Amino acid sequence: MPCVFDERVKKMSSSKKFILIIFILALFTPQVLFAYQNYNQQKVVTEELLPATVPPDSSTEAAAVKEQELSMIPAPPGKTVSISILMYHEIGEGPDCMWVTEKDFYDQMKYLHDNGYQTITLSQAVKLLNGNYDTSQKVVLTFDDGYDTFYSKAWPVLQGFNQQATVFIISELVERPGYLNWEQINILAANNIEIGGHTRTHPLLPTLTSSRSYEEIVGAKQDIEAGLGKKTTSFCYPTGQYNSQVVGQVKTAGYSSGVTMVQRRASSADDLFLLPRLGVYKDDPLDRFKAITKQP
Repeated sequence: MPCVFDERVKKMSSSKKFILIIFILALFTPQVLFAYQNYNQQKVVTEELLPATVPPDSSTEAAAVKEQELSMIPAPPGKTVSISILMYHEIGEGPDCMWVTEKDFYDQMKYLHDNGYQTITLSQAVKLLNGNYDTSQKVVLTFDDGYDTFYSKAWPVLQGFNQQATVFIISELVERPGYLNWEQINILAANNIEIGGHTRTHPLLPTLTSSRSYEEIVGAKQDIEAGLGKKTTSFCYPTGQYNSQVVGQVKTAGYSSGVTMVQRRASSADDLFLLPRLGVYKDDPLDRFKAITKQP
């Protein structure tokens, strides 16, 4: 049938061809215009969400989170500097309130990016706090437990905005369903995502015997360093619980800092092994996020 139609068109006079073209355009132009507009609208939406939906691709240079230069500007004499260390867990859906939706996380990272904040790792923050260097417009992003949603949902957003973070992993849960595997962890570490220790099995450390808690703390460090092929210096106390014995063991293990779940900004007056954090939770309004990241 298409061939017969083509022959008929060829035999038409110029005036008849012109009339046929006008008729076809009149018949289909509204639909064509609508389809084109709809396509453009979908394209805009897709491009707007691109950082949150594109899967990580470690094979390209564009996929990497580039190392940000850390400015080491001394704070004014006598001034106590402070910084917001944010605490995340799951991105997407999770138990109780310890998770943040993908949209909320994207909005939060976009806010930081658009307002000139530099996201840094915990080890970088420790350098600034320890030396009483300027911390203005800087925020630390930390993620507890090493869930695989960091790789699939959080990291693409961080890549899109060239942001860094620290991920605390439970070493014996690596490769388990729902958690990061070593291949993913190494890709993250190669792209300026800091990997920290969160014990081997996530126990309540103060309830353990001295030898057992030490094995959890030191063993996790050994596991991570063997898996990464480099040192790890940041530690996170499971559920934020510790005692003097546990803190001493974290120091002895060779860590340089430890974070808790005490809810406030960290400052240069704090013990580097008892740094407070500010939790980011399900359904937190963006205004709260702005308030906890704002420099005082």
